[in-house]
Amino acid sequence: MGCKTISCSVVLFLTAFAGMVSASDEGFDRAKSLYASAAYDEALVVLNQLSATPTLDDPMSIAAYRVYCLLALNRESEARALIDRILHQSPLFVPSANEASPHIQTIFREVRRAALPTIARERYSEAKAAFDRKDPLTTRQFDDLLTLLQDPDLRDWTAVADLRAVASAFRDLAQAMSAPASPAVEARPAALPPQPPLEPPDITYTSADSDVIPPVPLSQRAPQWRPSTPQEATQDYRGVLRLLIDRTGAVVSATMPTGTRPAYDQALVRAAREWKFQPAHKQGRPVRYLKIIEIHLAPMAP
Repeated sequence: MGCKTISCSVVLFLTAFAGMVSASDEGFDRAKSLYASAAYDEALVVLNQLSATPTLDDPMSIAAYRVYCLLALNRESEARALIDRILHQSPLFVPSANEASPHIQTIFREVRRAALPTIARERYSEAKAAFDRKDPLTTRQFDDLLTLLQDPDLRDWTAVADLRAVASAFRDLAQAMSAPASPAVEARPAALPPQPPLEPPDITYTSADSDVIPPVPLSQRAPQWRPSTPQEATQDYRGVLRLLIDRTGAVVSATMPTGTRPAYDQALVRAAREWKFQPAHKQGRPVRYLKIIEIHLAPMAP
């Protein structure tokens, strides 16, 4: 008897679930039909009801049609505000060319160009906070940010290149930190008395943190560029050097994600590990800093 009751409950649940899906689909289809017939007020009422209740439909599509209706009703300020909310939830969203008129696409593009820089900064701050607390999802957050920074509507943003470099650096650091550690050669003692932390956990700052004074080089001697072939002497090479500088001003990590010439890159990284800096400061206290330096090997003068 108990099994029959459970089976009946499951059937009733599935039936109700299927009914909810069907009603949701029918509601959205009805809203689209009303919009296509220029019944914008009626379509908006249906869409508002759908957006206010749980639905299995794509919420972005429902929100987009609400924008279409608002624009058709000349309620542009409300439409722009809704587009901004859509983009904060899904920054890569763009309306389908099959559904949105050129005028609607133009409005979306204008709002995207205005909103995406703020959204990118917000996503960077969220990913950076995840990095500082060693969240395992950090790498994915920076990957998503790097994808966003490739968006065509950010092409003219003056800060996009710098933020892309910083985000890429943190993504690589997060990947390195999440890699499995090598087995220890010596086992630690079975039990150690608890020790209070001497200072708060390190937070890594970058040029994106406007309230931080960057590190100042005290000793920064780079190897001289000596081309090994006549052809190298006529070429222009560019690379990127990343330095992780601790609170004492010492370089604890030096890497080149983008290299120039292999032999020079190796010599530069070795030299950079010995560089000394006056550490970065925030509110008068030394902090850890990720410094990104562009390397340019110019052609030799004839």
